[in-house]
Order: sequence, then structure tokens, then C-alpha cells
Amino acid sequence: MDSFNFKTYGTKNSWLGLVLVIFVIIIIYLVLRSLYKLLFVLAPVFVILSLLLDYRVIVKFGIVIYELLRYKTLWGIIAVIFSIVGFPFLSAALFFNSFMNFRTKKRDKKTYTDYTYVEDTDDEVEVLDLNSKEKVKIDSYEDLFE
Repeated sequence: MDSFNFKTYGTKNSWLGLVLVIFVIIIIYLVLRSLYKLLFVLAPVFVILSLLLDYRVIVKFGIVIYELLRYKTLWGIIAVIFSIVGFPFLSAALFFNSFMNFRTKKRDKKTYTDYTYVEDTDDEVEVLDLNSKEKVKIDSYEDLFE
């Protein structure tokens, strides 16, 4: 039976990679924790602004949670738990959604501009005779088939 001989250049490199991965995970954890704390403080402000800009976003979210609890109870309970635990992120997302709806409504207000009707004075329009058997040459491509 053949055995494979893997070249290892020392155990220092593998430990360095493991330490680097753990370090990156710790940095990501610290960033998310500080972001959670910041959004936790701003969450009531986001909810109030969301209600002022477009209250239907929060109503629609409540309807989605209610429908989940009504028809898919397990998923509804999971959604409620995640909504409670992730309330700072949820409030920021609801605020972003209501802000975008507000901006879209503000942009969609149609304003019509006055115009003047311009008469067509050129009566000499060439009309192609569709009944004629003569082909109209558009370019030299048709010469390839003659």
C-alpha cells in the first residue's frame, strides 16, 4: 500500500494560520457587538422616524409576523425570537425601508410642463408602394443572393 508523504514546513505555519483565523473572528465579533450597542441606543429613534415617514412598513411587518404565527407556527415563533434579539438591526432595516418608500413617493409626484403644439408643415412624405414586385435595395447585402 502506498503512503503519501506530505511536505510540511514546520508546525509554526499551521499555528500561525489558526491564530490568524481566531484573531479575525474576534475582530468581527467586537465590530458586531459595538454596532449592536450603537443600534440599540438608536433603535427607538429609528422606530419613531419610521412611523413618521411611512407607518405602513411597520404594519406590513406586523402582518407578516401574524401570518407566520397563524399558518406556520414554528417559523413564526422563530421570527418573533429573532425580532426580539435583533431588534436594533430590525429597527434600522424598517427605518431604511420606510425612508426609501418616502423618497420614492416624493420623487413620483408628477409635474407636467406646458407645451406648444407644432404643426407638421412638410407634406412631401415618400410612401413606399407595398404592392410593387420590385425589391428596394437597402444595402449591398442583397447583392450576395443574386
